Amino acid sequence: MRWPLKPGIPLCYRCGKPLDPGDPRFNLPWPDPVADMTEEEREDHVRFSSDAVVATDNIGGFVRALLPVPLTDGRTATVGVWISLEADVFVHVIKVGRGELDHKQLQFEGRLANSLEPWGERILGAPVSAGLPAGATRLKMPHVLGSTTPEISAILNDRWRVEDVLTGDIRWALNYDPAAPLTPHRH
Repeated sequence: MRWPLKPGIPLCYRCGKPLDPGDPRFNLPWPDPVADMTEEEREDHVRFSSDAVVATDNIGGFVRALLPVPLTDGRTATVGVWISLEADVFVHVIKVGRGELDHKQLQFEGRLANSLEPWGERILGAPVSAGLPAGATRLKMPHVLGSTTPEISAILNDRWRVEDVLTGDIRWALNYDPAAPLTPHRH
């Protein structure tokens, strides 16, 4: 089925439906250290990559987690960021993902592997706690739950100006009409 195109609003790469400006969600394509590699270096060193996991033979493993960013207009931008993990933690997360461990054991510590506007590189490498949100009844994408770093705590707990957060490739989410019917988009 073809979905009606809305000007300036991209289609979901997974299902082809228009994304919802009322619930802005977007994934950063790579952890910054992997994005900084040349295409040839990625071909040589990335052993596995999916929507949820990147494994390399030279800089370790990364797991995607959702970072909720409260906005001043009442929405929350949800950013799929990458968390760099120590080898033993990476193995633990993979075991949970494969069903070898209960989904409730998806709690882990790592370091944020992306810079993000408007905070830039100040948050790159910040320690974060991630896991399933309280009350999760099944395995799903982990969330950034907290950090000892003041910048990450502020991202999670303060409200941020829409025009400061929804920049670059995600400016489409500025095309938001609070009176429009919700078009929830989740996988």
